[in-house]
This record gives sequence, C-alpha cells and structure tokens, in this order.
Amino acid sequence: MSEAPQGAGEAARSPAGHLVPKHRMLALTDGVTAIAMTLLVLDIELPSGLRGAELDRALGEVPSQVGTFLLSALVIALFWRAHHAALESAERIDVRLFWLNVAFLALVSLIPFPTSVLQNYGDRTLGPGLYGAVIGTVSLVVYAMEVHAHRLSAAPRRRPVPFPAQALVFLLSIGIAHISPLAAIYSWAAALPLSVLADKVAARRAGPGAGAPPH
Repeated sequence: MSEAPQGAGEAARSPAGHLVPKHRMLALTDGVTAIAMTLLVLDIELPSGLRGAELDRALGEVPSQVGTFLLSALVIALFWRAHHAALESAERIDVRLFWLNVAFLALVSLIPFPTSVLQNYGDRTLGPGLYGAVIGTVSLVVYAMEVHAHRLSAAPRRRPVPFPAQALVFLLSIGIAHISPLAAIYSWAAALPLSVLADKVAARRAGPGAGAPPH
C-alpha cells in the first residue's frame, strides 16, 4: 500500500473551518510571551563607571526597576495562563479567533514599553495611565477570546464566562491617574479580589451542578 502524504492525516482530522491547528497557535503564543517576559529584564540596568554618590543613587533605583519587572512578569504569566484556559474549550480556530489571538500577541509584545514608561514616569499621569490602558485592553481581548471559544465548542458550557473585572480595574485606573498616579497604581490591587468575586458570581449563575472551567 502506498503511504499517504505527510500531514494528510492531520488535515483529515481537522474540523471544518479550522484556520490553523490550535497547537500551532498555542506554540506561537508561548514563544511570544516568553520573549516579552525576557525583554522586561533589559530595563534593569546599572550604568558602568559610576562612583560615590552617583553609584549610590543608581543602586537606589534598582529596587524600583526590579519591582516593575516583577509586576509585568507576573501580569504576562497570568495572561499566558488565561489565554491557554480560554482556548481549552475551542475545538477549532476560525478567522475571528485567529485575529483575536493576533491582537493578544501584539498587545503582549507591547507590554515591555508601558512597563518602561511606568518605571520612568510612575509619578506622572502618563506612567500608570498608559500601563492601565494596555493591560486593560489585553484583559478585554482575553475575555473576547474566551467568549468566542465557548461558542466554537461543541460541548455544553458548564458555566458562563466570568465578567472581566481585571479589565475594569485597569481601565478605570486611567482616570484615577489623572487625579493621583500613586492611587492609580494602588488601585490595581483590587483586580485580584474582584476577579475572584466575578468567578464566584459566574459559578453561582451556572447553578450548583456546574463546575469550574478547566485551567
């Protein structure tokens, strides 16, 4: 018997309307998020040739640089996890989900820039305002991906998609930054408890028989 052309079996198993294999899109996302996280560390720097008071001043700025790095590294890691969870129920990648993923990757790739701006202008409206705008927009894109992925799933949903509380928190911080940049930064801490609350509300709306979505 003659062998089938390489890849023919995979093509035959692909559902109709499957624009790209899901594992390829997830692999691309893994690579982009890893690069974005790596680029964050480039903003931690200590100029050479410094002595005395200049060196002490430069060393005093390092903890702030490390703190901003850790913040964005955590944010990117959570986005990566949320992205994989959002696509877990999708049985195929259609055009809309493909372009939502492109938007997600573009925004994640952009995160090192507002991170640098936040580090240098955290005491001005620009720093937390720009950071909140980018992170809030990424959160909305992930929410849209999860909603659409559920629609592409043949399996019945066990629960509705939780309200994107983290997107609301970061987008509202843009306005807060005009009043107090520091208050805008502190307001981001509300994202975690509000997201937990939104998750519980979604589970309650689904009824007692519904389980948590896979992560």
